[in-house]
Amino acid sequence: MPQTKKSFLHITACLAIVATASSGAFGAVVANNEFNLGPEGGTGLYTPTFPSGGSSITDLLNGKLPSNNVGNFQQEGSTGVAALTNGSVQTAYGNGGAESPHAAYATAGAGQSVTYTLGGVYNLSSIVIYGGWNDGGRDAQHYNILTSTDAGLNYTLLTTYDNSPGQTTATPVPVSQRTAFTENALPNLAVNVTNIKVEFLSVENGYTGYTEIDVFGNQLFAPGDANRNGVVDINDFFVISNNFSKVPSSPGLDGDIVVDNLVDVLDFRLWKNSVPAEVAALAANFGVPEPSSLALAGAGLALLAARRRRG
Repeated sequence: MPQTKKSFLHITACLAIVATASSGAFGAVVANNEFNLGPEGGTGLYTPTFPSGGSSITDLLNGKLPSNNVGNFQQEGSTGVAALTNGSVQTAYGNGGAESPHAAYATAGAGQSVTYTLGGVYNLSSIVIYGGWNDGGRDAQHYNILTSTDAGLNYTLLTTYDNSPGQTTATPVPVSQRTAFTENALPNLAVNVTNIKVEFLSVENGYTGYTEIDVFGNQLFAPGDANRNGVVDINDFFVISNNFSKVPSSPGLDGDIVVDNLVDVLDFRLWKNSVPAEVAALAANFGVPEPSSLALAGAGLALLAARRRRG
């Protein structure tokens, strides 16, 4: 349904710098917001344009569904979470009612979230989130972005964004938002990332529309791949166990798959969460492994490997 706010009939950009200190972020996160208002009197489909460009079909999340999502993302006939990674921000003119075409959107408000598994360990360069509404309301954007470096066991806040109450016109036209997050000084927005979570926060009228989440970065190696051969298996376990409690020769090497410059239980847990279930089951009884228990588990895994070779 539409909201009544001051009318804007142009595209603009604003910058917000948020200081963030965490293991997955550096210095200051820059949020660059641009918005687009569809021309009055239009009908049918409408594709917003932005000075910095449109959505991507080659980013890390393209075509992925969340590994976990909480809440109702299909209010007023919206498509839901599939809309967030389909590479499109195309919308349509609405009439101000709930029956307007809302297929472009996933709806989200306080208490909702989406979580994505990247399928590898990445240094992230930028995150771009698109949203809005197609009939002059529910375009405000308010959320937390969090990252995980341990296959989703723990999350660290990267930044919080809020542009409430958003922008709109007095008549029903599509209102679209594009917000890009980068680091203001250093090469990476976040490092050693395995998972991304967006926690949606309270907005005017209860929920708002989101059309796309694009994540960009470079893969370091697959989660759990300690020997960097592209396969996560028992050999990676041996690398971790052989160097357990040691400082690696260089961060990220010698079993330091969490890349925190120490081979410890965090590396073991990331491997355990990344390896095939039949292998991980052998280590299930080792909650907080010590070098001796890791050696025992390693003997069991070696036996499994021998049986596989004989098979």
